[in-house]
Formats: sequence, C-alpha cells, structure tokens
Amino acid sequence: MKQLKVFFRASLLLLVSFVIVACGNQNSNNASTTDQDVVTNDEEPTVVKVGMGTEDGRIMWEEIGERLLEHENIEIEPVVINDFYQLNRALSDGDIDMNLYQYISFLAQYNEDAGTELRPIGYGSIPPIAIFANESIESIDDIPDGARVSFTDDPVNIDNSLIQLKTAGLIEVEEVEGERLSIDKITNNPKNLEFIPLEGPEVARSLATGDVDVMITGLSMANDAGFKPEDALYIEDTDKTPYYYQVMMVTNKDRVDDEVLKTVVDYYQSEETVKSEKARRGDAYVPAWHEGETPLEDYDKYVRDFMNK
Repeated sequence: MKQLKVFFRASLLLLVSFVIVACGNQNSNNASTTDQDVVTNDEEPTVVKVGMGTEDGRIMWEEIGERLLEHENIEIEPVVINDFYQLNRALSDGDIDMNLYQYISFLAQYNEDAGTELRPIGYGSIPPIAIFANESIESIDDIPDGARVSFTDDPVNIDNSLIQLKTAGLIEVEEVEGERLSIDKITNNPKNLEFIPLEGPEVARSLATGDVDVMITGLSMANDAGFKPEDALYIEDTDKTPYYYQVMMVTNKDRVDDEVLKTVVDYYQSEETVKSEKARRGDAYVPAWHEGETPLEDYDKYVRDFMNK
C-alpha cells in the first residue's frame, strides 16, 4: 500500500511537471509570434514615389508595388504626370524619388537645358514606336497625298519619329553621324505629308479627334487613347533600337547608389514583371534591361557623342 502511494505521488509530480513545461513552451511560442507581429506591424513601410506619363504605367507599378510591400516593406506610390518636362521637374524638385518614361537622349537634353543632374539607374523597356491612321487608311501605301501627320514635338522624339517614317518608306532623310534628325533634314517627301508637332500626350488625342490623318507615337501612349497594336500600320522593330532610345529609370545624381532605389530597380527587372506585362500588354511591352548593363556609362557616352559637338 505504501509503495502504491509513492507511485501515485511520483506520477502526479511527473504530470504536473509536464503540464508546467508544456504551458511554458506554449507561452514562450505565443510571445515570440506576438513580438514578431508587433515588430512587423510597427514598422512603417519605406515610401518610394515613382513618376510616369501614362495610366498604363500606373497599373504596372501597382503590381510591382504589391511584391515590394510584401517582401521588402517598400511602398510604391505611383504619380502620373502627363507632361514630359514636368516629370523631370518633379524629380529635381524632390516631389518624386524616381521616374520611368524617358530615353537617355531626352534626359541628356533636359539636363543641359534645365541645368539639372538627373541620372539613369536602370533600363526599363523599349516602347515600340508605331504609325496609326484613321479608319479609311488600311496600309502605309493607302496614306493619301497631303496627309496630316502628328508626332511629339521635342528634338529627341522628332529624331526617332523620322527614323521610323524613313524605315516605313514614307520619307527620305539626310543622316549625319552624331546629329539628330530634324524636319529640315527631310530630302524627299513623295506624299507631301504635312507634319504637325504636338506635346506628347496630345499626339494620340489628335488622331482620336480627327484633327490629323496619321500619327506616330509609342504604343503606351496609343494604348492610353484606346488604340491597340493590331490597329497599327507599322510597328518599330525593337531589335534595331539604339541604346539611347530605350526607356530608363531615373533619379537625382546623389541617389544613384541608394539601396532602396536599387531594390525597386531589381523588382522591376524581374521575370515576374515580364510575365505580368506580357500577359497584360502583349507585344506592346518589350523589356530593355540586360546582363552587365551600364546605364551611367551609356549616359556619359551619349553626352560625349551627341551633346559635346
């Protein structure tokens, strides 16, 4: 009987010890999880304001922002500004942290004119330049004599537009190495096309409203105005696009080594972005980044070759 009591006491002590340890472990685990949640919840995300020229760009950055917020606690705030010059002014004034919309060639000209020091931090995409026309014109050959053609009115976009008009067989131009093309360099205009220079976002609207017969613009701008790639009479072959007509991510010179911005660039330059944008935009989205890219060196090369004449 005495031995039986001793056995019960030992069993009871063992059971109590087990319960205490188990409860202690559970409380310890709960405390660890709670502490981790509190730390996560208390940490405010780092906000990065990204400027862009189209609503189409906003959709893309919202998708990238979801991934950045989930994995890096970086919150992307898209800022749409329908003015190419204001997008850079907002950056130099500190209203945004970076932008994505411009070529190296546009950036170099802007810096020279405005006295700013904006710099590229990564390649983005190659927005193919396309030629669209009103519904009565079904092919390049159908463009009538005297047709009114709208295009973006700045030296960089004029150059690129004339390159594409030449490639499409509509004009001939005098090309001088190291110099941009301009209207006065057109040597043959067999259809007597009338060129109508407009601010960037106004180009697509000009065809939509019937103010012109033909427009030449990027597919992103065209898409914002309701034009689809399949409606184009001509689309640029992006395999032949020079490095200085690839769209760049840009920030201020003193932030080119900013680790947060580098992370944003990495998430943009990912397979997830390509898959998402290809599914949404098809051939209108062409990624421009490549292994070993040197955006700052490319910028300096362009300045040496084209700006220091």
